[in-house]
Amino acid sequence: MSVVARRWFIFGLLLAPFLFIVMRIVQLQSGQWDILGPEPGKAITWFTGEWALYTFIATIAVSPAKQWLGWSWLIPHRRMLGLYAFFYASLHFLAYLAFLLAWEWGEIASELVERPYLTLGFLAWLFLVPLAVTSTKGWQRKLKRNWKKLHKLTYLIGVLIAVHYLLQIRASWFEPVLYTSIILLLLLIRLRKQPLKN
Repeated sequence: MSVVARRWFIFGLLLAPFLFIVMRIVQLQSGQWDILGPEPGKAITWFTGEWALYTFIATIAVSPAKQWLGWSWLIPHRRMLGLYAFFYASLHFLAYLAFLLAWEWGEIASELVERPYLTLGFLAWLFLVPLAVTSTKGWQRKLKRNWKKLHKLTYLIGVLIAVHYLLQIRASWFEPVLYTSIILLLLLIRLRKQPLKN
């Protein structure tokens, strides 16, 4: 498969969850109230958060996959994976504002103070913004060595995402601990290859 064909395949694959949830929202609006369970707002927020997590893990897995498995074909697609992580994280944030806060802007500050997991999640999204903006080759040329320094925020974002997820758990810890372990392992592998002091 050529690079272009692979790029379109990955693009479509990662767009599918978005199309799926949009379809479910349309069905919800048409009167199928049980399509997303008893709390559709929470279901949408959780779904977009899960895909933000999956795409972030896929992004940070690219370098270890090349190092350990020889999958260098993934490198040209890392930027797209990262942008999808930002896309789903932004949808997650918007879903929370729309469905759980009902756009009550006055409550945002108090929510961030009272719920530490929201603070961590918001910070993770906030740090993703400059990474998404500067992901182009133009910014890479403009920032030069500072571009790599800026993108080391990935390590901090990974930790914030992991703790954000862990703090929300009320029942089973299996998946949160599993995904947290995967994130930390991938970040440690990347860190061994590219120390933060460089």
